[in-house]
Amino acid sequence: MKGILLWALAGLPASGLIFRDGLSPAANTRTAPTGDYAGSGWQHQLRYLTSHATIISPKHFITATHLGTNQEQVTQQGFFTDGELRTFAVKGTPVRIGTSDLRVFEIWETFDDYALLYTKSDEVGKELVVHGRGIDRGEDVAGRGWKWGAYSTQKSRWGRNEVAGAFLASNGHELLHFDFSDVLGQDEVMVSPRDSGGGWFIKDGSTWKLAAVTFSVDASYSSAVIPSNQNRFNGVLYDAGGLHIGSDDSGWNLIPLVGESEDPSDIRFYRQTNGYGSRISESAEEIQTIIDPAIDWKNLSPAGKFNDWLESFGSTSHSGFSDDPDGDGLSNLEEYLTESDPNDATSSARPMTVEYLPNGSHRIIVVESLDLEGRHLATVVESSSDLNSWSPVEDLTQVSSVRNNPAGVRTRILTRMPAGNGPLFYRLQTRMAPSN
Repeated sequence: MKGILLWALAGLPASGLIFRDGLSPAANTRTAPTGDYAGSGWQHQLRYLTSHATIISPKHFITATHLGTNQEQVTQQGFFTDGELRTFAVKGTPVRIGTSDLRVFEIWETFDDYALLYTKSDEVGKELVVHGRGIDRGEDVAGRGWKWGAYSTQKSRWGRNEVAGAFLASNGHELLHFDFSDVLGQDEVMVSPRDSGGGWFIKDGSTWKLAAVTFSVDASYSSAVIPSNQNRFNGVLYDAGGLHIGSDDSGWNLIPLVGESEDPSDIRFYRQTNGYGSRISESAEEIQTIIDPAIDWKNLSPAGKFNDWLESFGSTSHSGFSDDPDGDGLSNLEEYLTESDPNDATSSARPMTVEYLPNGSHRIIVVESLDLEGRHLATVVESSSDLNSWSPVEDLTQVSSVRNNPAGVRTRILTRMPAGNGPLFYRLQTRMAPSN
């Protein structure tokens, strides 16, 4: 396929879903698809900045490169899973996939479930479920479509369309596209502001799989005789014939009143608004290589995950839970709890410190991994008056819990007022779930 240049004249970063059928948006707002469309990716969506991302492994999500990398954390809204809002911390530097607009991020915690990748190259003609953060459509454009609505109407939602084609963009990566042709009727959507990064899902057998990530949309039109940025508008149109498309920087092109084309280098292609998504099948092998270790890790026993972590630091001896390879006074299990390097004494973080305050109360500071659940770890503060008999402390009050996203740990501050004045000692008991 040849590189296509014209789409870049009209394309803008995409961001929301606008419906062809005005009755559909309310039903598809923050509510999971059902019936034949159940499990079609809604449960794998995340909020990244003001846009979306898709979970693709127990430890990874994917989104649009042009959204940037200055986000330390992502959230999974409760309405995606019928649960509570969850926050996940970004780990390390994300990986851009070739020259595409795809970028894969790793997290410290562990996702419950993830989307599979669509690896076939037969996407054209397939039905899609598209996810985004939609805005309502605005005023009518002379019976041709609608202008974009207000950003204040933005909500997470899903809709349907059909893959109209695939082509090679000018920077060498492949895009899928769909148009605003009304082939599906109710629920048919077009991407618009802040949809970038949302997942496009195609059903493969009985499983919905990630086929593309929203990249851009045709949006900038003008009805003026002499088009310019001063008289342009952004919209979604089912008939843009007779309008200009483009910008002052890229140039303006007059869309013919008649004729159609499936070739993005032909101006007749733009008689309907088109949405574009970075094609997953083109890069599936590279993406799978990145995420496979996390998928394998998820299936390990709790002890197996600990050993995998230890081996990542090159540790082949002194590999027991209570061993201390770097001689810093912290066991391997304590280093595992606090995300410390077991071979580097300078990287150590004390799992627990105790401060005895002037008013007689005790302040206990606990540092622990953000991924306690994924690592099958649990911590309990215990106390003793004689260093022989220990029991859990039941009257702790949590004052704060502060996340250090880059380091992958949280610091909890707990306080208590002991009942007596005798000697009192504390310890942090760390337990790992037994292997099956």
